[in-house]
Amino acid sequence: LRRTAIKDVAAYLGFLAGFIGAAPFAWGLLSDQLADGSFVRGLWYFFGIVVAAGIFAGIAGLGFGFVAGVIWEQVHRHRRREILKAKAIAEAKEDVSQADLSRPATDQPRLQLVMEDHPVLPPIDGRTLSSVLFDLKSIKLDFAGVRIEVSGNPQLLCGGQRFRYPDSGSRDALCSLIGDRVLAVRIAADRFEIRFISGADLMIQRNSIAVA
Repeated sequence: LRRTAIKDVAAYLGFLAGFIGAAPFAWGLLSDQLADGSFVRGLWYFFGIVVAAGIFAGIAGLGFGFVAGVIWEQVHRHRRREILKAKAIAEAKEDVSQADLSRPATDQPRLQLVMEDHPVLPPIDGRTLSSVLFDLKSIKLDFAGVRIEVSGNPQLLCGGQRFRYPDSGSRDALCSLIGDRVLAVRIAADRFEIRFISGADLMIQRNSIAVA
């Protein structure tokens, strides 16, 4: 919307500048026609010149406004992307610090029960999602060589919206993660939560993954 507004304002200002700027030149022609007694012809010449000049200047302003709008949009997107990255990094550091505070002072060896029906997610921290492949019953995610096959209904929280596969818009939302880097992986009781550097969160049920 801002890019369109910049383009429209530039076109309007260009038309106005051309219309007003051509008036002194057209006035001389009008004066000559009035001196010859051709008042109507002089008026046609006058308005024709100023309107044509306004149209051409408006077209030039439209092109300038289009270029300026595109540049503004790219700068705004880059700045917004950097803000989201900084926010995601700050939130990740805060989560890590809270986890450290809640951890016991002495780390003693503990016996843990690992359920066989809960597969272990390979280490993907810092890896970039390079491809997303959709099959009839699963989704294949490639994290720079580490391939994970996901079945069921994973959920994606991206840009303040929640998408549940295979609902409408979920495929495009998952594909938008291509090229994004994994910031952290959180293991909950029943799911894996993968946080990307852009701030998006991918939630996968623990019993719905397999290492390809």
